Amino acid sequence: MKRTGQRSAHSLRAATAVPVTVAAVLLVLAASLLAGGCTARRQAEPRPTLVTPTATPAAPSPPLPLAQLKLEIQPLWEGFVAPLYLTHAGDGTGRIFIVEQGGAIRVIRDGKVTAGTFLDVSALLTTGGERGLLGLAFAPDYATSGRIYINYTDLQGNTMVARYTTRDPKSDTPAWQAPQTVLTVKQPFSNHNGGCLQFGPDGMLYVGMGDGGSGGDPDGNAQDDKSRLGKLLRVKVDGDTFAPEIWAKGLRNPWRYSFDESGGALWIGDVGQGEWEEIDYTPAQSVGMNYGWNRWEGTHPYPAEATGGSRTGLAFPVLEYPHSKGTSVTGGYVYRGQDYPALSGTYLYADFTKGWIGGIQLTAPDGTLLPKRETLVLLETDSRPSSFGVDETGELYLVDYNGTIYAVMASAK
Repeated sequence: MKRTGQRSAHSLRAATAVPVTVAAVLLVLAASLLAGGCTARRQAEPRPTLVTPTATPAAPSPPLPLAQLKLEIQPLWEGFVAPLYLTHAGDGTGRIFIVEQGGAIRVIRDGKVTAGTFLDVSALLTTGGERGLLGLAFAPDYATSGRIYINYTDLQGNTMVARYTTRDPKSDTPAWQAPQTVLTVKQPFSNHNGGCLQFGPDGMLYVGMGDGGSGGDPDGNAQDDKSRLGKLLRVKVDGDTFAPEIWAKGLRNPWRYSFDESGGALWIGDVGQGEWEEIDYTPAQSVGMNYGWNRWEGTHPYPAEATGGSRTGLAFPVLEYPHSKGTSVTGGYVYRGQDYPALSGTYLYADFTKGWIGGIQLTAPDGTLLPKRETLVLLETDSRPSSFGVDETGELYLVDYNGTIYAVMASAK
């Protein structure tokens, strides 16, 4: 789909997508529940349910060269309504949590989708297009604190980050105390809301904010230090008062990002404007990065006829691809699981509109830095990858906006 100035950033309404309204989500969800709700695609348990290992993990294995990798996906669960994210609680239960755009969080325990919802905030939000329940993060001490954080667009279409607390963290349908507001940001347009939440190695909550929408960042938010739009914010959340700070700027729409579990480097899939999609890489403990938008789109001046200005002090992408290959990047994860050693150390990402999955490696198996990185499609799929996610053991999953969750597997060709 050709991207125009008014095109949504992460194409949740691209191609054949139909905008999801609250009423539509609830209607489809009700029909799904009457029919038995989400279902598993196979009888055997998809993956063993393991607790977080207590032993010291082995040193990461070097990745198999991308050209020698064979990537596969296997459907595990289906019937979700516009799923946008998958994560775990880190509490030793082995549960997997699925975020649905319409406002529900569903639970998978012991390989089966449980009845009911973990949390349902559908009455609090605006949904459809790029709006809705967009992000979820469990506090690192969730097993004892019972705290989670969600990111959604409220009834006025503005960004809301809230903390919910339960006294029964192991319940699949817990009772929640009144939420606490962590952050609100006024949104001038309906698109480019960001929405991703991740806890960093420093124990702080990172909040991805798009540039405010429309096209081309008309208000210049991404480079404006007085605006929280177009930024990666960092919030200390170990108390009951919150003071968000700007950690990085120059982002268009960091739809999905993640920290590498080995070393803590940050990987961002930043959705492009008219010509280029990009993956940004930031070494651990870096701060104050400027990723260049809206002066640069990837490594190219924006708009195309402009000079782009100075490159000094900017962090340019570690990889970019043109819209001839895809038009909406979905950031992923560096694989650190144990089941597929061939994939170890490889960063996987995808394109939402084209459905393919690509990989990035910064170093060769012998540890030397790779001088050049090009888009290498590892797998063509019929899915619409809205996100990746990992479970407690580090195994990787693909979230298909059409409603299916896949296991990601790899081997040598």
